[in-house]
Amino acid sequence: MTSVLLWIAEKTMSACVPPEFKSQTPDRLRDLAQQYGVKLPYEVAQALLDVANEIEGSEEAFGTVVDEKRELKQKLTRTESLLRSAYDMLADKKIVGVASQ
Repeated sequence: MTSVLLWIAEKTMSACVPPEFKSQTPDRLRDLAQQYGVKLPYEVAQALLDVANEIEGSEEAFGTVVDEKRELKQKLTRTESLLRSAYDMLADKKIVGVASQ
């Protein structure tokens, strides 16, 4: 059960964009919507909030793609290593097989 919870936490937290790479625009848009919300038509204020959410969603999606790329690269590295090991084992057996004949 604990490993499942750790996996869920890893999957949900890993796509978080580090603060130094996050766009400041969503917060600014929300501030403007609040500050001028009374003066703006409802549709405009709502559009500002929607755009802010969309920017954050895009950042999270990009973070997910980066995480998935990192995982695939690690898998590829492991696969290449295992393939080299298997090839070396086959090469050793061929040499041993030839020597014993």
